[in-house]
Amino acid sequence: MHNYSEFTNPPPRRLAGLALIRNEHGAVLLVEKTYKTGPDRFGLVGGLAKPGEPASIACQRETRVETGLLLVPGPVLAIHHMAADGDVREGANVVFDCGTIDAAAQLTRPADEIAGYRWTHPAELDDLVPPYQAWRIHASLTALAGGQVHYLIGHPHETADPTPGKSEEQ
Repeated sequence: MHNYSEFTNPPPRRLAGLALIRNEHGAVLLVEKTYKTGPDRFGLVGGLAKPGEPASIACQRETRVETGLLLVPGPVLAIHHMAADGDVREGANVVFDCGTIDAAAQLTRPADEIAGYRWTHPAELDDLVPPYQAWRIHASLTALAGGQVHYLIGHPHETADPTPGKSEEQ
């Protein structure tokens, strides 16, 4: 049973819009974030939504800020619900298909936020990004290839089914 205050004062959550951008060779564009270290420093283009901002608008805004590209987010490929972790709030990362661009495209980066870019083939992702990000990207690529949109929860090792890459599907 719910009460009205649960709707008027819900718990705070974060929302992010992420862009799956590929090149003509099938590689995925990753950004190297200056404010992260270790394997977490590489990830998809995109970032947090501002209060009241839809994930698709956050994806478009952050893609422009991080790359200089004005891309319109296409279909949702994956929704990844992440539990709170230390100082980071619980939230959802929505991955959008942002299409294919030329590998030689000029990308502009804000010096304070992005250290660089990397085109990465799907087979190399597991060695470059943390398992939860690889899971998210592989699920997005599967959806892009004609599979279903994936609703991922937590980290791959936290699923009830021990099968690697197992997710709840919509």
